[in-house]
Amino acid sequence: MQALIDEEQKWIMPKDTRPEDFRWSHYQHLDTINRWLDWQVSRHPLKLELIELSASFENRPLRGVKLFSNPANSAVFVECGIHAREWISPASCTFILNELLTSGRPEVQGLTQNFNWIIFPVVNPDGYRYTFEGDRLWRKNTQPYGVCRGVDLNRNFGSDWNGPGASSDPCRYDFAGGSETSEPETQALVAFLRNGVDRYRIRTYFSIHSFSQLIMFPYGFTSERVRNYDDLVAIGHEGTAAIEGKHGKKYVSGALIETIYPSSGGSSDWVYAELNVPISYTFELRGAPDSNNMFLLPASEIIPTAEELLEAFIAMLQKATQLGYYSNNSVKVDL
Repeated sequence: MQALIDEEQKWIMPKDTRPEDFRWSHYQHLDTINRWLDWQVSRHPLKLELIELSASFENRPLRGVKLFSNPANSAVFVECGIHAREWISPASCTFILNELLTSGRPEVQGLTQNFNWIIFPVVNPDGYRYTFEGDRLWRKNTQPYGVCRGVDLNRNFGSDWNGPGASSDPCRYDFAGGSETSEPETQALVAFLRNGVDRYRIRTYFSIHSFSQLIMFPYGFTSERVRNYDDLVAIGHEGTAAIEGKHGKKYVSGALIETIYPSSGGSSDWVYAELNVPISYTFELRGAPDSNNMFLLPASEIIPTAEELLEAFIAMLQKATQLGYYSNNSVKVDL
């Protein structure tokens, strides 16, 4: 594993990289991503707006953008980088933002014309920074708890908090925190989503992770099926088919608990159950479930991975539209 980490260092752009030199042939530091967001907002002032949420444990803001073309559109919320070591998540999300801003493809232009977008490339800024400057395989945030530190932010939401697939041991990688929504990063996201779900008509939530090549919908903490289970199966199937059609990679779709393992306190479960967001998915990007590289995806796979994800977004949003989820900006099912 250390040999892979050492090799990966060759494919990290310097921290002082200019935003106009931002490339998806390499991985990027947190500071570089933030400068790139500022640069994009300055280039597209009429349609792109910077969002800064209250600070992380180490006093870093959670920075994202709003890409709005029509206030009447439903919004897609894209949450990236909640697990620090999953570098392909912020890389793919910045790639997709760039495509939404610059692509001439009719399908991509349709995404920006028919949906508003809220994208946060790194919602765990302290942890992400630490993977570059400390422990490459760090997963959690960095808040101390006794002799250990860090909370798995995707176990800290109020969806059966500290239930199956989460731990009360601060030294474990899946530590759920001192209490439900105990962490400043989780608190910031929860506050924004509570205030914004109706204001921005957030009807879709995508949480981007790696690895295992999965597209999963609620729930992770119970085998009880959600009310629109069949629709979410159909939408997920469109996503896996689109991904395979792009570069031949095979993804599997299904409910979280049926597809990967039991988990509680996750963001996609919480927005579905608490905020009635009917289209809610967790993506596990490349590599394959039996990958030896695990979270160390070669930089040469950033662009194809992100291209696949974009195709999945197109196909899944088209299917959800056909099923009536965005007509008259209303939710199709009573959740």
